[in-house]
Amino acid sequence: MKKSIKKIIEMFGYEIKKIDKKSLNFDDIYKMFFKDDLIIFDVGANKGQSIERFKKIFPHSTIHAFEPIKKEFDSIKNYYEKQKEIFINNYALGENEYEKELNLSKRTGVSSFNNFNLEHEWIKTRSRQYNTDIKGFLDGKEKVKVETLDNYCKKRSIKNIDILKIDTQGYEEKILFGAKNLIDSNSIKAIELEIIFDDTYDKYLSFSDIEKFLLPNFRFSGIKNYNQNLFEGINFFAEVLYLNKNIIKNK
Repeated sequence: MKKSIKKIIEMFGYEIKKIDKKSLNFDDIYKMFFKDDLIIFDVGANKGQSIERFKKIFPHSTIHAFEPIKKEFDSIKNYYEKQKEIFINNYALGENEYEKELNLSKRTGVSSFNNFNLEHEWIKTRSRQYNTDIKGFLDGKEKVKVETLDNYCKKRSIKNIDILKIDTQGYEEKILFGAKNLIDSNSIKAIELEIIFDDTYDKYLSFSDIEKFLLPNFRFSGIKNYNQNLFEGINFFAEVLYLNKNIIKNK
């Protein structure tokens, strides 16, 4: 029966093909290009979620993590203190060396150098989730040190980075600026970062803000988006992946 149907369909010029329903996430893509024993940078480590993620798929890797909020730094520093291949740094990365006030919130992972948009539905919803008002959701400011990625690597004689993950609530552009030498010299193989498109903060980014640093050395290679557009849900952002063209070409 199936063969008869197939022949009839082919008579009309169509072909039946099996659809592979398996989708690839970023970690699946990494495993296509990398084996293990990598150098990974986790910028915006928060509570160590990405450290755990990367150690699970690449257990023999060296990880340099950056978390400027002191209480979160202390927590992950204590947790990983016996693992010599994990380096936890209590400062942020940016486009230059300076000190800057970080705007804190009860949900530390959304703290940012950018100011919160107090009229945005996102912050109202998050405040309710923490059983408080907007004023209670905001948690003051903390002055933190900022370093550049280029200087950090130069001081430690780090020549190459396999995976650079950035999740810094709208500060991604500044970090890429501070990594210009590494990017221009093709010393980074993969860059994973977050782009916030909506008005959660007083500044939002676009693909052009990111790609002005990455092109032509990198190629946009993956996206995981949250909500489909600016007008649905309470926020609109995406996690995106860029791969260096050299590793794609040599695959």
